[in-house]
Amino acid sequence: MVLLASLLVAGCKDAKSAQKPAGPAPTAPTQSPVKIVQPELRTRTAVLETTGKVQFNEEQLVRVNAPVTGRVLEVLARPGEAVQTGHRLFILDSPDLGQAKSDYAKAVSDLQRSEKAIKLARELFEMKATAEKDLRDAENEYNKAMAERDRAASRLRALGVKPEQLKDIAARADASTAITVTAPRGGIVVERNISPGQVVAYGQSDTPVSLFVIANLSTMWILADVYEPDVPRVRLGQTVRITLPCCPRESYEGKVTGIGAAIDKESRTLKIKAVVPNAGGTLKAEMFVKAAIETGASHVLTLPQSAVQRQDGQTFVLLDKGRGEYTRRAVKTGAEFDGVVEVLEGVTPADRVVSTGGVLLKRDAR
Repeated sequence: MVLLASLLVAGCKDAKSAQKPAGPAPTAPTQSPVKIVQPELRTRTAVLETTGKVQFNEEQLVRVNAPVTGRVLEVLARPGEAVQTGHRLFILDSPDLGQAKSDYAKAVSDLQRSEKAIKLARELFEMKATAEKDLRDAENEYNKAMAERDRAASRLRALGVKPEQLKDIAARADASTAITVTAPRGGIVVERNISPGQVVAYGQSDTPVSLFVIANLSTMWILADVYEPDVPRVRLGQTVRITLPCCPRESYEGKVTGIGAAIDKESRTLKIKAVVPNAGGTLKAEMFVKAAIETGASHVLTLPQSAVQRQDGQTFVLLDKGRGEYTRRAVKTGAEFDGVVEVLEGVTPADRVVSTGGVLLKRDAR
């Protein structure tokens, strides 16, 4: 009986100890939601934003006109085709070429006759069978004949006749009137205004129609409009960043290479020219673009945008006074860029400013 009572007492003690509630579990340390920063100096680039249009680089553009009047026999190049210097563009049948060849053959014949005449005049003068005046006249005729031959040869070279063809032309063995016009410079054919059977003329006006336009598309011109009040901010050599409405995340960078000399009387804007690399060929002529011209840089005091708060028309920040105390400070802000805001007045680089968690402290700050 005594042993049974001892067992019952021990069982009750174990049951009570099992029913005793456990103590509170240790809690993990919590991280403060308030983050403190100090104002820092940054370089801010002043940007003048405007719009513009893409144009071909006129310095890398060649316009091919008719070298002579004639009828088009064949067109050998198409728009969009890449051509090299000397690439055949079209063939003309031109009576002017036939006349130029005839003039050269006649000039060579006249020169040969003059050479014989001056040789004879010198022999007679040495024999005192003729006057010195006759020798001088023969020399003048020879010089005229030589000048005429050189002029006729230059005309043929301008028409694309090669030097090795002159011998056959002088012998009247080459009387063809077909002339092949070639590309004076490599590039992409961006315009063609010619078709077989068409009659083209040379020198009929001061601005003859370009039969072919060949452009080098490795660089393009950007013609941007700058309003009259902003003109003094623009200088040669400034960086220009270009974005397209279709691809706002892609940008192209160039330099200001030209500033217009007159304000447009209708729009009151000045044309600014920039040369922009076009390696991928994305920029096309007549595209509208957005242009950002970097007009200068300055050092400014900045804070993260999250540190600046606004309430009831007031702009302020929360300063950390230490020991968990915070106070409001009115500030004057400027431009925002790269996730920060320029602070013009109110804080110094030595101040400690609440950057995040300020909403929790706003009511208690004084």
